[in-house]
Amino acid sequence: SGCLVAVGIAAAVIDVSVIVPVFNKAPYLRELLDSLQNQTSGSFDVWLVDDGSTDGSERMCDDIATADERFHVIHQPNSGWPGRPRNVGVDVSESRYLFYADADDWCEPTLLADLVTFADEHDSDVVLPAVLAEGHSYTTREPVFSSAVDLDPREAFLSLTPHKLFRRAYFEALGLRFTEDRVPLEDGQLVARAYVGGGRISRFGDRLGYHYMGREGTNISYAPRDPRAHGRSVADIMGSARRVPVHADEIIVDIYRRKLLRYLGPRYLPGMPPDRQAAYVQATSDVAAEFIPAHLESTLTPWPRLASRAARLGDPGVSVALAQARADELVPAERANGHWFIGPVPADDIVVVRPRARKD
Repeated sequence: SGCLVAVGIAAAVIDVSVIVPVFNKAPYLRELLDSLQNQTSGSFDVWLVDDGSTDGSERMCDDIATADERFHVIHQPNSGWPGRPRNVGVDVSESRYLFYADADDWCEPTLLADLVTFADEHDSDVVLPAVLAEGHSYTTREPVFSSAVDLDPREAFLSLTPHKLFRRAYFEALGLRFTEDRVPLEDGQLVARAYVGGGRISRFGDRLGYHYMGREGTNISYAPRDPRAHGRSVADIMGSARRVPVHADEIIVDIYRRKLLRYLGPRYLPGMPPDRQAAYVQATSDVAAEFIPAHLESTLTPWPRLASRAARLGDPGVSVALAQARADELVPAERANGHWFIGPVPADDIVVVRPRARKD
């Protein structure tokens, strides 16, 4: 026909894109960037989405993108929360897999290669790495050095941070995106939906992969939490957990303990201003009414069970007094009509937890 057809070789699809929201992390960002440059994977790129940094982080992103073609930078006005920069990174990247890193964490050299190889071998849709949590005031969880092709959902729900490998086709099929509202646990909401979307959830634990640094006050979303929004996020995660066959109740009560009741404990509640104390008690009471019937509450260990019972009374003063008494290692218990009470909270089955008993 005389027509010439240009035949080209399609560019190979990149294995994995690392999405990094960046906001004013200059003291720590270099450690992450170095760890990504040193990855043993031969097929990855990095999308640094700068959320309006003003401390030099923006220049560090530009410099590495200029020096290393695997790195790309997008600058955007400050959104104040990591959801939007993470979503932007998903939309502009084109890899087979996605991995989310935080700008103040860092990665072991084999992280990306290990996760992609494992996912390809086992057709995994989400792969959890072995994570070392360093510096977090609220977790002492050790890395799990065992691999699992089909991870027990109870173990998966122990990890709700976004530092995981996601198969893009699975991610898109579920329509997953981070909420861009300024709400706590926005990453946990997405991860929980991924867990219950019908895909294969796996863990690679042959060696350490990710360092979750927990540098307080450096998070892009660092701000005093709105307790009511916090409660709604916890309820959203619990709603996903309800879709887990067999183990839903066990997962839900553990989320309740870790994500809500701990704020009613002696480390948190006594030091809050009164309005936040009241809001946390109300948020806990609301979640308990929807998700925690008495038979689930009874499976809690003694102190969380007492905190839950107190919250249900709807009187913040009771919850605060209980938390302060725990902090002082002085929990008054009274016997009335043949039953033990701690304040107005029934405690027949748990009064043994008292460090010291005195009549108030």
